[in-house]
Amino acid sequence: MSELAPVAADAVRVVVGLGTVVVLPLGLRLLSDKAVPRSASMLWPLVGLLAAVSVWLPVGPAAAALALPFAAASLVLAGCVLRVRLLSTAVALATPLVGALALVAERAGWGLLGFSGDYLALTVPHMLFAGFGACLVVGLVAHATAGRLTRVAATAAPTGVLLVLVGYFVSDAAELLGAAVLTLGLWCAAAAIVGLAGSPVTRVLLGVGAATIVASMLLALWWALGEATGIAHPSLSWMAGTHGVANALGFVLCTMLGLRLRGPLPEPTGLTYTEVGATQGGPLPAGYRHLRVRHLLTPGSRADDLARVGDALLRWQVHAAAGIELLHDADAAAPGVRVASRLGLGPVRLHEPCEVVWVERTADRVGFGYGTVSGHLFRGEESFTVERDAAGDLWFVVSAYSVPDLWWVRAVGPLTVVGQRAYLRLLAHGARRVLAVDRSPAGSAA
Repeated sequence: MSELAPVAADAVRVVVGLGTVVVLPLGLRLLSDKAVPRSASMLWPLVGLLAAVSVWLPVGPAAAALALPFAAASLVLAGCVLRVRLLSTAVALATPLVGALALVAERAGWGLLGFSGDYLALTVPHMLFAGFGACLVVGLVAHATAGRLTRVAATAAPTGVLLVLVGYFVSDAAELLGAAVLTLGLWCAAAAIVGLAGSPVTRVLLGVGAATIVASMLLALWWALGEATGIAHPSLSWMAGTHGVANALGFVLCTMLGLRLRGPLPEPTGLTYTEVGATQGGPLPAGYRHLRVRHLLTPGSRADDLARVGDALLRWQVHAAAGIELLHDADAAAPGVRVASRLGLGPVRLHEPCEVVWVERTADRVGFGYGTVSGHLFRGEESFTVERDAAGDLWFVVSAYSVPDLWWVRAVGPLTVVGQRAYLRLLAHGARRVLAVDRSPAGSAA
């Protein structure tokens, strides 16, 4: 940190320690184990403490070694990005790894991607506070409130952080754009934070956080504009002692403490959508992606084929015949029964929980519909029925309406439809296997 003034260098060291020892563990507790396993473990502040000590040691192998456990812990956090719903929370979990790698390189005296010295040192608090802290606050506020402000914040803040990071490698103009987008996101979050209810102490902490980020980001815009245009602007030392400290203490820490005092955010326990039951026969609701698939099981079915395959469907045997692992809390589908399909191989599996919302048995149709609950990749409803048409042909029919509920599912877009259709073909194959077994001499004898 030789280019920074001694006071500014010490301020950066203190802010890094605050981030690794206090802010990151506190933020993980606010997220809970649903996002990060063992989020309340004392290992998080312990590895943070080692990193905090490392910044006060002379550059060399010992300082770098103390930073390595924090880098390993940050790698674990980055591995959790697929577990969270919002892009802002995903960026919050990914950016500490960028800061940790910069810390290890700076403490070892190495360059990293063309950067060294002060730029690496300042990357660490930037990723801990603008990356982890600010984006996590935005995600928590978006979880607690609904509205245009939080929607803008949840998109603009993480996008701004990523643009600033890209700007390091592209140009000062790109970094200015990132600072502007980040400012928009954080100011929208500040407006939403002011409206959160709580105790007087909570409201004071949240108010201080909101007011601080408004002033702090004005400084960030001034500095980025100066770097891009050459107009007079603060030095790195001045920015570290003002913008950096204000962002760390005033916005991130005060807002996190306010959210902590406000109490745990309520987790949804029921269905995650409101248009319940529309797959049973009504028109599919607007605002969702619609899907209707029919697979022919057999032409000219026998009189008892519908009942046999329909009963197997209601008793989860079609899923079993398709090789799909299905966890359920009852032996047959009924309204209120919880089920969860587990797709994937080995430890890489998707856990998709649902709740049965309707069951139907008629002369021409047997099946059920279930809706998504918290933890599913989507929000919406899907039905599975076995139907016999006027010609006597037997069909496996699926109707669904859904929207992605996790940031990365939204990102892959149309590819999710390909996966859904492949999954449904697999189920239709399972229904055909059930029908073939029932029609076989052994099946009939049984």
